[in-house]
Amino acid sequence: MSKVKLWITDIDGTIVDETNVFSKRMIETIEKVKKSDTKMVVATGRMFDGAKGVADFLGLTTPVVCYQGAVVRLGDNILHKAPVKVELAHDVINTLRELNIHTNLYNNDELIVEDDDKKIMQDYCQGRFTVYRAVESFDDVELKNVYKLLAIVYDEEKMQNLIKFMTEKYLGKLCIVRSHKNYMEITDPNATKGAALNFLKDYWGIKKEEVLASGDQDNDYEMLKNAGIKIAMGNASKKLKEIADHICPTVKQDGVCEAIERYVLCE
Repeated sequence: MSKVKLWITDIDGTIVDETNVFSKRMIETIEKVKKSDTKMVVATGRMFDGAKGVADFLGLTTPVVCYQGAVVRLGDNILHKAPVKVELAHDVINTLRELNIHTNLYNNDELIVEDDDKKIMQDYCQGRFTVYRAVESFDDVELKNVYKLLAIVYDEEKMQNLIKFMTEKYLGKLCIVRSHKNYMEITDPNATKGAALNFLKDYWGIKKEEVLASGDQDNDYEMLKNAGIKIAMGNASKKLKEIADHICPTVKQDGVCEAIERYVLCE
């Protein structure tokens, strides 16, 4: 019998690729986990509706971790939350606006943009169970429960420079992580997937060594660190692979299924 009581996993780049279509093998593997004694939780940078859409599709009844860990929610019940301070949200908005960076604002469970770039938003929302609202200016929005801000940048050098600049500017005030080659996530320092995992361990009385975590990007780093078994995808970032107990094949090869068969299903 597996000693793993909780499998917590990233979504994009881990259990589904950029097509947002779950493979037959992935669905079959998850069905086996659901019939076992191991709980499965999805942990994602997606907003609640996007995370819940995946959880519902997979038939999961566990809480979802969304907004990079800023919210742990089960249905209408918010079990844990860590929003960005309002004054810091305003400052980030103004900073990214001055740098001419496309910004997604996640305010009170609503995705809002002031730069309604149709291509960027279509690429972002497609297959994510996500809709958005465009406004003339973020200045017209009453900021309340800002769970996350997201900067979208398609140029690699520009992205690297932006991460360095924002990390230095908001050191100790905000968590700045990369979740995708084009996405930089901005949350409260207490809003990480690792902090959300620690909440769930206490919530269920599960020990670190009874947790398997799987992911592919730097925003999964704290989550893997706080798990007993750390699974990095073959397509994972270098930083994540450095702490992994096991590096499985890529998401396109359904790599995480191999890890789950080995460590959870014991096949």
